[in-house]
Amino acid sequence: MARIPDYLDFDLELTDAGEGGYTARVLASPKGEASADFRMPFLGVDLENVILKLGRTRSGVRALGSPQHDLARTFGGQLYDTVFSGEVGTCFRRSLDEADEQGKGLRIKLRLTDVPSLADVPWEYLYAAGLGRFLVLSESTPIIRYLDLPREVLPLTVTPPLRILLAVCSPTNLTQLDTQAEVARVAESLRDLVERGLVIVDPLPNATLTALRQALRATDYHVLHFIGHGGFDPVAGDGVLAFEDADHLGHLVSGQDLGTLLHDMRTLRLAVLNACEGARQSPTDPFSGVAQCLVRQGLPAVVAMQFEITDTAATSLSSEFYAALADGLPIDAALAHARMSVFAADNDVEWGTPVLYLRARDGRIFDVATQGAAPPTPTPTPVATPAPTPAPAPPSPIPIPYPISTTPPTPAPMPVPTSATPPPMPVPTPPTPQTGAGGIPADAPGAPKQRHPAVAPAVVAAVIVTLGLVAAFLLRPDGGAATNGPGPAPKEFNGFVAMRGTPVIDGQANEWAGAVPYVSDVLVAGKATKIKATWSLMWDQQAFYVVADVADPNLMPADQTAPDQQWRGDSVSFELGADPRGLAVEAGLRATDAHYIVGLTPTTPARTKIVINRANVTKNTIDAGRFHGESDAVVALIPGGYRVEARLPWAVTGVAPLGVQTGQVFGINLNASDAGSSPKEFAAMYSSNRGRTSANQVRPAAWQVVQLQG
Repeated sequence: MARIPDYLDFDLELTDAGEGGYTARVLASPKGEASADFRMPFLGVDLENVILKLGRTRSGVRALGSPQHDLARTFGGQLYDTVFSGEVGTCFRRSLDEADEQGKGLRIKLRLTDVPSLADVPWEYLYAAGLGRFLVLSESTPIIRYLDLPREVLPLTVTPPLRILLAVCSPTNLTQLDTQAEVARVAESLRDLVERGLVIVDPLPNATLTALRQALRATDYHVLHFIGHGGFDPVAGDGVLAFEDADHLGHLVSGQDLGTLLHDMRTLRLAVLNACEGARQSPTDPFSGVAQCLVRQGLPAVVAMQFEITDTAATSLSSEFYAALADGLPIDAALAHARMSVFAADNDVEWGTPVLYLRARDGRIFDVATQGAAPPTPTPTPVATPAPTPAPAPPSPIPIPYPISTTPPTPAPMPVPTSATPPPMPVPTPPTPQTGAGGIPADAPGAPKQRHPAVAPAVVAAVIVTLGLVAAFLLRPDGGAATNGPGPAPKEFNGFVAMRGTPVIDGQANEWAGAVPYVSDVLVAGKATKIKATWSLMWDQQAFYVVADVADPNLMPADQTAPDQQWRGDSVSFELGADPRGLAVEAGLRATDAHYIVGLTPTTPARTKIVINRANVTKNTIDAGRFHGESDAVVALIPGGYRVEARLPWAVTGVAPLGVQTGQVFGINLNASDAGSSPKEFAAMYSSNRGRTSANQVRPAAWQVVQLQG
């Protein structure tokens, strides 16, 4: 039986002091109270750059001493020296001495309720130079995000085995996750605990809310481990998890609603959220994230990921974390053991990815009985893929993963509405080169690209493994459109660049500093009106992002009653499709090609949706479309014109059925339209592609291209 550590508390509250300053206040410690004022050393773009670099782990595990490890130490050291300054630092060092004398650890309870704008700071990298270590990389100095709520949380007495419900969600209309591999990793990491009778893992495939509720009512579970998609809705100001509905489509559930569902589950003490942005919250509401909502609704503890995490690190974390919990360790001590396991594997920064939210004052959410149960007899796992049901019954305990189908779903047939193909567009003479923001030639796609600041999303979106002809079909450069026929090998890349990042869609464009600008200033239809749009492009695993600043002195809102015709009014638009470089010149549209439009709204700033006019492969036309509910855009006024900032989920486009990755290339054109005297009167269209015409719009081989980088 492992030694059960005991702790003294160092209760540190951060508050807003006004005028950009903050106050650190020690509410309780072994050596009394203290306070000190400070200013954050990293905010805005500087903080986003740090987060981007620390969070990019998918390129593989790096050795200690890597640039990322050095950055974590430099960042963490400056953060520690800033917050633990003056009286606060003195109080902390004396409290450490007192804890050492008593043979105990010092739990750092970080209260951020009054400063939600600091919630995205990766506090887990606090580095004390005087101690020569990161604080969280020691069982003696764990860091928790403490949420002080009125009701006391008492530990639950648990006789082994500890029961874990593994809720697995991969809706067919979202980017497909390799959930089979994820479940296999969790099961393998816990195999020894299962065989010793200390843990039982019950997978819940294709998890709907109904199935989750039934499983929790049928069995007393202690831990909910969620695998799936997550996100943050900036409009509603809520974090969400993507469960499945009866048709296996995405059912977005807010943290508030999920917390309501789990509130009465008295034995459930912990949620582990292996989902993107599970730890993210609104900068104005401290209880808006999924993790925070679950704690507020009564769950004693939540572990969420603030960055992406590699498979190797996830396996080490799961194994050590659950083993320590089964041994009866407080949850913060258990997580410290798990962090050390990742660190011991020569992993540079991923030990800082998990974030612990806690409302139990002493970190004890379980009292584990000293005598465990006899090992259960494993239930054999069927080889065949289980048929998904809208509300599956709680599965039998199994120590090895269940099989999950890896065959991608068959896309629904495209509707064929009224044609909305724009009028023929003459080919103009080549324009005089223009210069975009920052003095970079906007029409020079081969110019050096700068890395932008961005917040990396939190956890895994793995590539689905397919077999035989299915994989060959999906990987064709024409996106699988049989009507195009074979074409030449893809050409060398020479086009736009989209850098990796996750901007906030708010019309402010704060996250786009340093992104490469591209200009739509080539008249391709109508009569010259001298408007111009300057674009930048970003991407992450979930979505494609655009921002366009349009210089237009005479604003005319687009026709909101005819979404597919918004290109006639003041608007920006872009064509997007699979890599067209291998297509024959005469090849027609593919099923995933589309024309995306965001029109100027009657009032600004305003949140709106992207209009999608999709390809009709049979007729080789762009058909009438509609606002798409899963997209997001904001239109705002800027001096001399307007700005559009938009988010387009990859799952909506269908251009990347196997998921996206660095180096992928897609076809694209960037356009801006100018209205005439009314929202329905078209005056002119300018494009980044000087050869764009109505004929070339339906010939993707003539499109420009964009490559995902970063």
